[in-house]
Amino acid sequence: MGDLGSVFVIGGCGLLGHHIVKYLLESGDATSITVFDVSTINNRYNDSRVEYITGSITSRAGLLSALKNTNTKVIFNTASPDPLVPNPALLEEVNITGTQNVLECAMEFRIKVHVYTSSSEVVQNCYDDIVFANETWPLPESPVGGSVYARTKKIGEEFVLKANGQNGLLPTAIRLCTLFGEGDRVLTKHMVEMVQDGRAKYHVGSGKNLYDFIYAGNAAEGHILAAKKLLEASRAKEPIPEELGVDGEAFFMTNGNPIPFWSFSKLVASEMGMPIDDTDIWAQVRTFDIGKAKQRLEYQPSVDMREGIRRSVKWHVANNSKGEKSS
Repeated sequence: MGDLGSVFVIGGCGLLGHHIVKYLLESGDATSITVFDVSTINNRYNDSRVEYITGSITSRAGLLSALKNTNTKVIFNTASPDPLVPNPALLEEVNITGTQNVLECAMEFRIKVHVYTSSSEVVQNCYDDIVFANETWPLPESPVGGSVYARTKKIGEEFVLKANGQNGLLPTAIRLCTLFGEGDRVLTKHMVEMVQDGRAKYHVGSGKNLYDFIYAGNAAEGHILAAKKLLEASRAKEPIPEELGVDGEAFFMTNGNPIPFWSFSKLVASEMGMPIDDTDIWAQVRTFDIGKAKQRLEYQPSVDMREGIRRSVKWHVANNSKGEKSS
């Protein structure tokens, strides 16, 4: 128990971040947890093992101050502005400058283990189907047709992986696909609203395009598995075989069960007791090969799509009727 020691979760009140905190509390893998986020109002845990600090990774001084007395052994950097809110300056400041600040602070405090939340969008060119993409795929210069979010996450990932070995730093990047779960104020929220107002009934196209999602609890577990592998590498007396290496590597992570994109809304509708009939739709195929994560991180999705959606809808309905509340 407490194998990871003191853990620092950047963005720990966000969708993924608070699931990482939840997993750490339930598993006992951390002796203490510091959450560092621009807002620490939502998704809080009333537990003495967790300290909440309000701040931004865009401030190097603020980050140094937060890390100073934590004795941190592991950093999870899940921070990123909402990709659906068009604020290019903020995306660049957080995903590029902020990521550099985190790396520099980690090296200054000689914190070896660094898990960075990247995005599967870093390989997407916007025009072609993505059929079980793996980590050998090249990264377009301007992914997703010039998306500022995708471009800045790509640059951030490149900074993280290039820092491998500097001052003992052992980083890895987890490329997540579309995320959902309890605390989801984006995907599940919009799907529930579409079901409620009837828009979910109207689709265009064949409806057969496959799409990868990931339940936030599975994504959290995957991040923690990566941290454990990096910690093992930091303590290893012999070099880790290249084919099993985690440091300096990127990993796609999904629920391992791609489904037709609009099946998500149908599952949401079913969980709400408002099932909808099959209709024709059009959208891009978008699936990823998670074989590398399974082999090197021993990642296996613990929660399947149906159960993850059930939990997400239940959380959304409860919070929508009662207002925002903390955990």
